[in-house]
Amino acid sequence: MLYILIAFLVLLGFTLLALELLLLPGTTVVGVLGLVSLVGADWLVFSFYGSTPGYLVLAALILLSVVFLVVVLRSRTWKKLQLDAAIDSRVNEAVGKLRVGQKAVTVSRMAPTGTIEIEGELYEAQSLSAFIDQRTPVRVSKVEGSKIWVESDRTSASDTESIAE
Repeated sequence: MLYILIAFLVLLGFTLLALELLLLPGTTVVGVLGLVSLVGADWLVFSFYGSTPGYLVLAALILLSVVFLVVVLRSRTWKKLQLDAAIDSRVNEAVGKLRVGQKAVTVSRMAPTGTIEIEGELYEAQSLSAFIDQRTPVRVSKVEGSKIWVESDRTSASDTESIAE
């Protein structure tokens, strides 16, 4: 029965260490519990079976820990788990055809950055003022490179409200 408890503590210790390294990094509680479990297993061996088996189990645990770390920290281990897709899109690619004063509508809330729609195309823009609600008419006030700044278009607000009714 004691063999089963020792084997369980060793498996529990390595499982908790794996969780600490892979799923819960930075929590340290899980890692400490894993180390306590491994030390407890070795303490049981020393207490009930003597020093020779205790040192053998200690050496085996140290060797297994080194092998475990080497396997976990190899790059090939992570290649099996990582996402290989590449993002090939860019923000505001067609910004060259925009001009100052052009009218647009906010697709998302501008807080202060959000998405606007101009002639059926979506652009990422930044508000010159504070927040602008979704579906609010805006106009382009400045374009520098791929950055677009907008401000609320108060003259079109009444037009949009009458269209919505």
